[in-house]
Amino acid sequence: MNNAIKIMSFAEYRNLPGVNFSSLKHIAESPLAYQWHLTQPDEPTPAMLFGSAVHCAILEPDQFEKRYAVRPEGLDLRKTADKEHWAELSAGKIALTITDAEKIAAMREGLYRNHEIRRLLEAPGTFEATIQWTGPGGRLCKGRLDKYLDDGTIFGLKTTSKFDQRQFQSAAWQMFYHAQWAWYYWGIGELGLPRGEEMYEAVVLSSGPFDAAIYAVTEPIIEAGRVEYEGWLRTLAQCERTGEWPGRYPDIVEFLPPQWAQDSELGVDYFVNQVGGIL
Repeated sequence: MNNAIKIMSFAEYRNLPGVNFSSLKHIAESPLAYQWHLTQPDEPTPAMLFGSAVHCAILEPDQFEKRYAVRPEGLDLRKTADKEHWAELSAGKIALTITDAEKIAAMREGLYRNHEIRRLLEAPGTFEATIQWTGPGGRLCKGRLDKYLDDGTIFGLKTTSKFDQRQFQSAAWQMFYHAQWAWYYWGIGELGLPRGEEMYEAVVLSSGPFDAAIYAVTEPIIEAGRVEYEGWLRTLAQCERTGEWPGRYPDIVEFLPPQWAQDSELGVDYFVNQVGGIL
């Protein structure tokens, strides 16, 4: 393994100095939102916790039983003996229901059923690879790749409830996946490590039939993502210089009718008059 690739726990990664993508992307909303999320970290949602469990089961299977406890079927926590038994089984671990565990097993099977995903998962490389590099102005940056293959391929894994290609691509763009991919691609390049012309993102459906697909992330997508994160870094640098962290709408905003009213053949005035001036 290259010395520039580090292996560490997620807790250690969080404490590592540097701007990470998950924080930086909040500048897309506003500098104020970026500052808020730095000081008031989001509580993980059930979907995020489940996604982390899937990642662990697929990317770090040897760690799964150390981090997660599956509540045995038939355990009645109203009974003292069962409650004490469960407390012993789950001590220091994240609790999962049997339903969750079965879904995770089905998602793993779905991923390995796809031959291209299986090939990338089984290829030589490093899972949960941490990288740290220096960006513009000496700013430390960091990232945690799902897998960095020995041949320079960057591989990612996402769970989704929107498996249809058009729906997934739309949702992914709104969540700035393209900028996240570009961020990792940049970091690998800054460290002088080999990187392929394409990146790959595996996507697995979080409900039956637990289908899976693999997306090739090509140069135009990476370039679009680069434009995004470079703009965010410039905004961050400006806010740090001025000490000002404006919200999303710092100036007076003109109120406009909703698009459906503008598009209607009846015209905006019709809708305004129908509800006494309220759209």
